[in-house]
Amino acid sequence: MPTPRQIEEQVNLERTQVTQGLNRLKKNTKQLEAKSYSSATVYGISSIDALMPKLVQHITDTKQRISKGSSGRHYREIKEYLWDIEDVALAGIALKVTFDKVFSHKENSNHLISVTAAIGGAIENECQMRYYEKAAPGLLATLKKNYWHQHKGTKQKHITIQTLMNKSDVKN
Repeated sequence: MPTPRQIEEQVNLERTQVTQGLNRLKKNTKQLEAKSYSSATVYGISSIDALMPKLVQHITDTKQRISKGSSGRHYREIKEYLWDIEDVALAGIALKVTFDKVFSHKENSNHLISVTAAIGGAIENECQMRYYEKAAPGLLATLKKNYWHQHKGTKQKHITIQTLMNKSDVKN
């Protein structure tokens, strides 16, 4: 049976652990926000998990409206370029970029134009990577293996692959 002193020591130890855990969580969150990776924070991950099904459904509904021809002339481009990308991929890209931009410490990063332009750019990059997968799958696999390091950000990975594909005469 533990003594009152041992119980007090255990309680103090647990309080210290909770405090250290909170400090680590706050530090990690600040570091991720400073790097514009708010989508990787605890609040980003849980928010994206909650929003994902709703956005996927909205994208699915929009695609159904487009396929019926009742969406207007401006949606022709959506059908042409985005039809083959899975709804969950589109939603994931949009949510990740939104959280990264909205909670970034960079000036004007959270403005609507910055967020929507970044989403469009990220989706365009995804389309380009899918093109590379079809046009030169072996080369892409080799380039990923040799140049796609885990510590690089998504944008830098894409730039590296794009540059090397262009040097290999794979046109996009």
